[in-house]
Amino acid sequence: MTDRASDAGSRFTGRSATCAGEICALGMPERRAEVKTLVAWNVAIVVTSTLFLGSVASAGPYSTAMANDPAVNPGAPDAGIPGFVGPEGDGITGNGNVVNPQFVGWATVVVAYDPFDLEAIQNYANGLFAHPEKALGPVTGNHADVVCLGDMTADELAAWRANPATNHGPGRITLSFARAITNGTGPDFAVFENGLISQGGAGAAGQLLAELAYVEVSTNGADFVRFPSVSQTASPVAPYGTIDSTDVYNLAGKHANGNGFSWGTPFDLNDLADEPAVVAGLVDLAEIHFVRMVDIPGDGSFVDSLDQPVYDAWPTWGSGGLDLEAVGVLHQVPEPGTLAAVAAALGTLGLGQLVRLRRRHNRRDG
Repeated sequence: MTDRASDAGSRFTGRSATCAGEICALGMPERRAEVKTLVAWNVAIVVTSTLFLGSVASAGPYSTAMANDPAVNPGAPDAGIPGFVGPEGDGITGNGNVVNPQFVGWATVVVAYDPFDLEAIQNYANGLFAHPEKALGPVTGNHADVVCLGDMTADELAAWRANPATNHGPGRITLSFARAITNGTGPDFAVFENGLISQGGAGAAGQLLAELAYVEVSTNGADFVRFPSVSQTASPVAPYGTIDSTDVYNLAGKHANGNGFSWGTPFDLNDLADEPAVVAGLVDLAEIHFVRMVDIPGDGSFVDSLDQPVYDAWPTWGSGGLDLEAVGVLHQVPEPGTLAAVAAALGTLGLGQLVRLRRRHNRRDG
């Protein structure tokens, strides 16, 4: 665990998984136009108001489904990053708001799309959620502008575990970027799912209808490290039920993004500093080219970094599993021209000037 993690109040303990994956580039297709189709989430929620801002009792130490609530958890380490900002307020879509300029880049290439039961996703809603290119480019806040990873039933999970060589496991998607993500101060990127805040038609009013996923990163596309995570949801969640986001940390999908709200889940590469693959140099946190999301079927058989069960709405169908909308970059590797300019600027100081600066600094310290 890094010092930064300790300073944040022991957000997690335990080690993340080191994973391997095969790069299978699909190129960079055109981002599809925003769609307005009513999806299963809306039917399950019954009514979700874009104006619903009422508070709900929260028990956990982590962020709410939006920004930190000053009355509940003002110091939570994982406050949502607003997808939109402007005169209507942070995290609100439309009405003159614009995509948050804090994001300096977005995913540009689908490296691999491997959902569970692709055929079922293609056959649902005329294949609306089977297009991985929807995860590219800026966030839209449109809950139907997503690509689905698929969910798994109890029988499907049992078959996969009995024979993983011939049966498909949880869905996953890997994205890359025009310029690599780098480890800066605070969160380095954010994942936007299409979690929706319930008004009580399904689950508890004010809680989140969420489908969660592990997040992994890689420099070379073969060696991945998984972000440590925490899930304190105490019991199974019904199909299209809800969770309290303050019980969840470092899992994609814990923030609201749809029906008027747009918040991304932040991820800080510094959380991975002590991982074996990072220490060994297989993953360079200063140069992350790949981000992978792995769906979590929420029956509790998948665990967080503390070996606690992860529960979310399960089972789901149609557009079940993680529904990915976008991945936004907060810190990226400077362009080569920028690095050259910095080097040139340093060169103008000259070695003698640098020595004089060091001597002045030493005299002050002495």
